[in-house]
Amino acid sequence: MKKSYESMIVVKPLSDEEISQTLEAVKNFITQNDGEIDKVDEWGSRKLAYEIEKQNDGYYIVLYFSLDASYVNPLENFYRLNENIIRFIVIKREKE
Repeated sequence: MKKSYESMIVVKPLSDEEISQTLEAVKNFITQNDGEIDKVDEWGSRKLAYEIEKQNDGYYIVLYFSLDASYVNPLENFYRLNENIIRFIVIKREKE
């Protein structure tokens, strides 16, 4: 059964093309696992509160999507293995 999730990822400060490729990889992972992307909100580049992996800035992206609960852990593993993503969080959204 699909549930609604919200995910924020922080990408290393890369070129626009590399950020787009990283976002496309995330979107492809979700859609290839029978997920549906509701909305993508790009917050842009912001200063981090503290240094992460020797980075002081990060590009923030928030995704709203529906996905079967069994694919959430593989999604988190995908985030961990992607070298361009320095932080992430996945939260289950409440029904509106």
